[in-house]
Amino acid sequence: MCDACKQEYLEMKGAGEPILEDKKYKEFTEERAKKLYEDLMLQYLKSGADEIDADRKSRAIIRKQCSIRGMPFWSWV
Repeated sequence: MCDACKQEYLEMKGAGEPILEDKKYKEFTEERAKKLYEDLMLQYLKSGADEIDADRKSRAIIRKQCSIRGMPFWSWV
């Protein structure tokens, strides 16, 4: 819910950029993925989700981001 998280989410979604078929996504490093996972977990837990559900949803988002970029998943995902 913080402004930095919202900005990161908008950047990942490409808000404000023209829609292109061969869109270039911001680099998604393992370090960046782990930070996103941590932020997502905290948001889900704050919203009342239990730990298992928060983990499942957070990992699903990381996998989706990897899929969008056509890259393999890390072993922890």
